[in-house]
Amino acid sequence: MNPIPQLDQLRRQMAEELTHIPQYRALKAMERFIADMSAIYEHAPDLAMTSEVDEPNRKIAQAIENHLKGETGPASIVKNASYLPVHRVA
Repeated sequence: MNPIPQLDQLRRQMAEELTHIPQYRALKAMERFIADMSAIYEHAPDLAMTSEVDEPNRKIAQAIENHLKGETGPASIVKNASYLPVHRVA
């Protein structure tokens, strides 16, 4: 009996079973996402060179973030509130 092929077969079987577990697939997806974001960050151009170009975009992004946080924004936009019925049905 040779244990190396048996161990290799067991390893393959366990790897196959892991791919069927949703948490494992989610973990692998997050690892790929982090690797992609790291690659983008590492290859980003120098901030000093693009600061003049990105200033309007940065202001727009900040305005959107402030609006989503509810700090500023048009008064016509209704914010989510808890529902309180005026007339209750018996």
